[in-house]
Amino acid sequence: KAAVLVCKKNQADGFILLEQQGPQNFKWYFFNNDGSDAEMCGNATRCVGFYIQNRLKQSKGPWILQTVAGPINISSVGAEQFRVQMSPIQKLESSLGFFCDTGVPHLVREYAQKNLFENLNENLKSKSKLLRFHPEHQPRGTNVTYVEFTESPSHIKAASYERGVEDFTQACGTGAMAAAFFNLAAHGISETAVEMPGGTLIMNLSNLD
Repeated sequence: KAAVLVCKKNQADGFILLEQQGPQNFKWYFFNNDGSDAEMCGNATRCVGFYIQNRLKQSKGPWILQTVAGPINISSVGAEQFRVQMSPIQKLESSLGFFCDTGVPHLVREYAQKNLFENLNENLKSKSKLLRFHPEHQPRGTNVTYVEFTESPSHIKAASYERGVEDFTQACGTGAMAAAFFNLAAHGISETAVEMPGGTLIMNLSNLD
């Protein structure tokens, strides 16, 4: 209930309680804005890095963050830029499309039309909701990530409909990883710039080649 109230007041997608367990070790309790918990959130890990460095005034890391998806390494590459070593990717089976777990499950689909960001409308939201709650993906459900290929094979656009938020978000770290994994499978590109409505993330999957 507290997470719902805080997120509503601050128009936030998630709420983090951070517990320090050692000089470089932390544990979080992460909640979506509907009060449900999540195994992992890539963007939230960068927020944790920012908080540790700029609010707790600690060194530039690396820091180890304990999550439900496993330990995540965070290091600083600038005042507002952070490198996150995500949890291992798992390729999953689904009859509905490219399905993987990047800390949380993502069903990835190519957006064959143009202007993905301009078309995150109620129609696409309704379709995404059906996929998110599809019986095949229960009981966890799934996030739904759309990928629009560009002229450059190393630069794609992506947008994620997220569980717990029940809407498209400005950015999604696990969704960007899923999109990059999709691009690796489609084009063999190990480092991909994933442009999302809120900004661009550089995802390096060279260890999966």
